[in-house]
Amino acid sequence: FLNNQSKSSMDLLRDIGQADQLTSTREENRVLQAKVKELTVRVHELLAENQSLKAEVELYRRECALPTFSKLTLGGNHNDDNIVGGEAKGSFIDTMDDEIDDFVTSGNGLYPDDPAVTLPQIHGHSNPLCCVLHPDDSTLATGGADSCLNLCRWGSALAPGDESSVKAVNDAINISCGAPVICASFAQVNQGRGLPIVAAGCMDGSVRLVHCGFDFCGSERILKPESVGSERVVNGINERGIRHGKYVKNVVWSPNAPIVATASADGTVQLTKVGNMDCVMSDDDDDDGNNNHGTVSMEVIQSMHFDGPVESICFLDDGDTLCCYVRGTSYLSYFDLKDGCKQTKMSLNGESAGTGCFDEH
Repeated sequence: FLNNQSKSSMDLLRDIGQADQLTSTREENRVLQAKVKELTVRVHELLAENQSLKAEVELYRRECALPTFSKLTLGGNHNDDNIVGGEAKGSFIDTMDDEIDDFVTSGNGLYPDDPAVTLPQIHGHSNPLCCVLHPDDSTLATGGADSCLNLCRWGSALAPGDESSVKAVNDAINISCGAPVICASFAQVNQGRGLPIVAAGCMDGSVRLVHCGFDFCGSERILKPESVGSERVVNGINERGIRHGKYVKNVVWSPNAPIVATASADGTVQLTKVGNMDCVMSDDDDDDGNNNHGTVSMEVIQSMHFDGPVESICFLDDGDTLCCYVRGTSYLSYFDLKDGCKQTKMSLNGESAGTGCFDEH
């Protein structure tokens, strides 16, 4: 009798244990199902974000795409006899010597294949988008898809030793610009003196003016525009600096004046005079609660609007002339800065300047 009673008790305990295990398994299953549903929703959200990003990248790709062409005919100097009413009668250049012709056509077939130095992951896992070397070869500025501008001591990167490039990257100064940096340019050195500023053009249409000196003692290198009375926003400049409607494609400095020219995909070119830099502590806090940022005066001296994205700009004639190319046109536009930005169109087709497609070469 006792054995039977003991056996019955053990069977009862076994049944209770199995019931508890089944209940626990069912509860775990409910938790897992809820987690699967949560992850499924997140996957759908990520897929939607991915499609949106793909569409945005494709849009940028179409806007940035340049038509191909077989031969450029650039070079030489202006010929006043070839200009009538501010436009060119014929091509910008009639003849070129063999050396220049070789340069602008096929080249000599020699290409560098051994890099002098490689900077490993200077923007982490993000792609570098642009780089520019300071006129005195002291500093390399790189912009990346991580929305940062990096300042690297170029001499340190070229120093002997296997770890020199790694140390240069580790010691680089990292400045957050709020949007991917796609072009950059150092202020030019004029008679041995130049502003310690690098201009960074960003994907959001902003141009950040950044103090690039390694002796800078402040904590915020992005220079803000000086306030003019109570007015914080003026044409082409807001409280954070130079601003365009679309992403900035080019940034160049005049070689003989503190003037920066910026070109955007929105079809605008802006000339901004920069000066009176003050890097001492300010009484006004920035958005991060930091009051140790510098300021610089910014004055828009000219703003030009075109019908298409401005692909490229450069200064000529020691900064007296600004040259622009607008997508979809068959000519270069030259603006005489000493004559009220008077425009002269120089054809690339060997014919009268017009508004033909770039594919007409």
